[in-house]
Amino acid sequence: MTKTLNDLRKQMKLEVQAAASEKAAILLAEMSLSEARKMRGKSQVELAHVLGIAQPNVSQIEKRPDTMISTLSSYIEALGGTLELRAKFPDGNDVEIVQFKRASR
Repeated sequence: MTKTLNDLRKQMKLEVQAAASEKAAILLAEMSLSEARKMRGKSQVELAHVLGIAQPNVSQIEKRPDTMISTLSSYIEALGGTLELRAKFPDGNDVEIVQFKRASR
């Protein structure tokens, strides 16, 4: 007899279910640029058009291990979002870094 995913979940301990849910939330909250673009339903060609660059440049941005904050901000804004830069400290005193914010348009 075939079991559904829900049947299998019911057999799992609550602690295991909670850990799995937490891991899933973390995975959804952490994405590469290409994953974020795909989640927003945009192709590299569409994003390139919005950014005013060629599609291969979008591919390069997505593959770089390091990029300028202004480039990253433009990329995120082209997807309809806003880039926020935060510093997290061990004592819990987290701060938003505003030095790189763009002037209001």
